[in-house]
Amino acid sequence: MNFEKKILSISRIKERNLLKPSSVAMLKPDTGVEIKKKSAYYVIRDCATLAHDYIPHKCYSSLRDPINELRGQFTKADIIDFVSRTKQQEHTKQLLYIMFSDIYKLEADDWTPPPAPEQPEVLEIDADAEGDEIYQDYGYDDIETDPVDGIDMPVKPPIDLGDGEAVITKLIEVFGAIKET
Repeated sequence: MNFEKKILSISRIKERNLLKPSSVAMLKPDTGVEIKKKSAYYVIRDCATLAHDYIPHKCYSSLRDPINELRGQFTKADIIDFVSRTKQQEHTKQLLYIMFSDIYKLEADDWTPPPAPEQPEVLEIDADAEGDEIYQDYGYDDIETDPVDGIDMPVKPPIDLGDGEAVITKLIEVFGAIKET
């Protein structure tokens, strides 16, 4: 959970300090309090579990420019561990999706559309023409059916978020992950 802890360490909101108390309360809800109703035990436990799982989301979202503020904070091992946990933990997968929405937005902001194609010359047409010969110059016999050349778009296709290796590679690139020291 080093990945999430590094997000918490960058965030300045007070809730970042709830991670440790919530981890205690989700395992032992009656720590420091007297439980008078059985349901209170479960409310405390479940609220602590929610807080524990979603505090990193809140802290990440509190960052003004999360991608740039977190650049250089993670090691490759942090990223690999984080991505591997997305397979078992829904809340971790959701955090990954939130990050990738920011990554895609950042990349889209850097994208510039290709230049517009030149406009073809406009011919004047006599729409009132009549007779059998008005279709002769259409040129349908001269049409070659060559396949259209592929369009060269300077946009990278989105990453398949189910492909762990591609996700790890992208996160390492985006966050400038450092090697273990």
